[in-house]
Amino acid sequence: MISSRGTVLRAGGRQLTRVLIGSNRVELTFDPYNRVSGVHDKASGPFDSSPSHTVSTVVQDIKTMYPTLGKLGLLNAPHIRIKDLARVEELVNCIVESGFSKLQVIADFDRTLSRVWHNGKMCETCHGIMDNSALMPPFYRQEANRLLGKYYPIEIDPKMTEEEKIPYMLEWYGQIHNLIVKCRVSQGSLEDMVSASNVKLREGTEKLMNELHTTNVPVLVFSAGMGDILEQVLKHFNVYTNNVKVVSNFFRYDDKGVMVGFKDDLIHMFNKNENAIHSSDYFDKLRGRNNIILMGDSLGDTKMAVGVPQPSCILKIGFLNDKVEERLEKYMKNFDIVLIDDQTMDVASSIVDLMK
Repeated sequence: MISSRGTVLRAGGRQLTRVLIGSNRVELTFDPYNRVSGVHDKASGPFDSSPSHTVSTVVQDIKTMYPTLGKLGLLNAPHIRIKDLARVEELVNCIVESGFSKLQVIADFDRTLSRVWHNGKMCETCHGIMDNSALMPPFYRQEANRLLGKYYPIEIDPKMTEEEKIPYMLEWYGQIHNLIVKCRVSQGSLEDMVSASNVKLREGTEKLMNELHTTNVPVLVFSAGMGDILEQVLKHFNVYTNNVKVVSNFFRYDDKGVMVGFKDDLIHMFNKNENAIHSSDYFDKLRGRNNIILMGDSLGDTKMAVGVPQPSCILKIGFLNDKVEERLEKYMKNFDIVLIDDQTMDVASSIVDLMK
C-alpha cells in the first residue's frame, strides 16, 4: 500500500511538489508547463532525471496515490494548478460519493460562466454588452470606457488588499449606475443588446447546466454586473431553468418600462457574501445540500458560499484569466483548483460526469 502526502512550494520561479512514496520523501520539479522535469529522493540523493522512465514512473506513482484526480486528468495538464493534491482528492471524492442530492453549485457569471476570449477577440461581460451596444448613446460608451481604464487595473491589482480596493469599486459602480440612469434605457431593448453582442458561455457550459437541471442540482449565479442583462444572456443560451437563482444588481423601471435606478443594495466583486441572499432563507431551504462546487474568477468569489449551514465539502475552482505570473500564488492559496486561461467547463463537467 502506498502512503502519500503532497505539498506544493514555489521557489525561484520553480514549482516543487513534495510527496511521500512509501518511506521515501520525493521532491518533484515541474517545468513552466506543469510537467515533471526533475526528481529528487530526499533520502538517497538526486535521481538521474534524464531517463524518461524515471519521471514517468514517479508520475504513475502520483496517479496511483490520487486516482480520482488522475481519472479527471488534473495531475499533469499544462493549464491546471493544484496546491494540495491530497485535499482536492478528498474533496472531489466527497462530492462524487455523496451524489447529486447533496450538491449545490455556486458560480460567478462574468468571465466564469462566460468566456473571456473567442477566436482571438475578447468577449463582452454584462457591462460590456451595454458599453458596446449601438443602442446606447455615444457619451455613455466614452465615459464607460474611461472608467474601465481607470478602475479595472485597481480591481485586479495583486498588491492591494480588498479593503483598499472597496472604496474605488464603490466609486466605479456608483458612477456607472448614475450614467446608465441618464441614458433612459428601455426594458425592451435589453434582449436586442444581448443578441447583437459577442457574449459567449465557456465551452461546455450549456452541457453542464443542462446536467445540473436534469439532476435537480440548485445553481446560484452571483454577479457584480447587471442582473437584467445576465438573465437575458442565460435565456439566450437556454440555460435559465427553474433550478437557477440569479443574485445581481437589478434595474428599477418606471411605469413606461424605462430604467430609473437600481433595486436593493449594491453588489460588487468583494461583497458577494454580504448581500441579501445570505440573510434570506435561500441556503436554509437547501439544508442538507452540504457539498458545494464553487467557481469564480476573482479572489472575492471565494466567499460566495459563506452562509451555507454546516458545509461538508466546498471545492473552489478559480479561473485565472490574465496577469498569471502576478496573481498565481494568491489564486493557488485561495482556490483548490486554478485553471489558467481555460475557456471551458471541462473540469466541473468531468466531476459531474463521475457522479452519474
